[in-house]
Amino acid sequence: MCASCSTSFPVRASLNRSAWFASFSNGSPNVYDGNKLGLIFSTDLPHPELAKKPTGRITGCKAQCVQTQTLLIGNIPLQAGRYLVSSSNSDSLGSTTIVSSYLATGIERIKTRVYKQAKGWLQVTCYDSATGSFKGRFDIRFQDDHGGSRSVHFRRGKLNFSLKKKQTT
Repeated sequence: MCASCSTSFPVRASLNRSAWFASFSNGSPNVYDGNKLGLIFSTDLPHPELAKKPTGRITGCKAQCVQTQTLLIGNIPLQAGRYLVSSSNSDSLGSTTIVSSYLATGIERIKTRVYKQAKGWLQVTCYDSATGSFKGRFDIRFQDDHGGSRSVHFRRGKLNFSLKKKQTT
């Protein structure tokens, strides 16, 4: 799939200088505590740490796919602003600190690398509660959890999707 085709995905970025895009892993974003957003994105893009590259057509996991990478971003306030991204296991999380982690999955869905040591920022550029339109940008670097020198860096990240309105009964 071409990098320019990635514009239809809810998340796009440059991952270690390669085009990266993904779909919602669970079908849609998760709103909790009334005003926080949790996102889980998955893709089937090849990853350099995989023992074997996936075969078949790359879909960005818009439909059933063999996931190779997952990006989790949580605790996102539903209001415009720029927020710090921190490790998901940090004890000093503030109410506006966003948490994030990333994992690469190998053959037979065995985790090959988990990156939880995150630093960076996420900016909510637009949230319209009437329409559910959500737009944002991010830059997050993950360091190897085991003290190694490996790191992954999401640059020029973009979020663009609509939140589904909850049905009231």
